[in-house]
Amino acid sequence: MRFITIETERSGNVVINPANITSISHSSNQSVMLSLGGYEVIYTKFTDVEAAVDYIQRAPSVSLGLPLSGKHIPGGV
Repeated sequence: MRFITIETERSGNVVINPANITSISHSSNQSVMLSLGGYEVIYTKFTDVEAAVDYIQRAPSVSLGLPLSGKHIPGGV
């Protein structure tokens, strides 16, 4: 299982399992949102869907052996 850090528009950084992402789209305010299935949505600081996809594919993994700073996403981590 792999975890990456995403910078959100409102809540700082979150750590997610990218395998849980079900869709990537623009929100009504033109930021990019990640849907994690169900009703879980992360509003990111990305403004371009292609840049978000590229980052998610290339992002370094977060080690689970280190304390995680940021918000825990229930069901997403």
